Amino acid sequence: MPAVFILLRSLVIRLLSSRLASSVAQFLRRSLSTGAAHLGTALRHVWDRLRSQESKEAILGCVMCILNMHKKVEN
Repeated sequence: MPAVFILLRSLVIRLLSSRLASSVAQFLRRSLSTGAAHLGTALRHVWDRLRSQESKEAILGCVMCILNMHKKVEN
């Protein structure tokens, strides 16, 4: 009889944790999407205010460097 209760308890815990994980993933997806939209708007505003091509190329180089930082260095 105790084995049945343990099995039921583990099933309930799995069900609740999967729902919680789904909710958290959905929240993170929405937050990242909103953050990316705000960042894109801000970058477009800065880009439009820059006058010289040299400044635009320097900023683009910095952005590319930041985006490539997550790549692992191959030996």
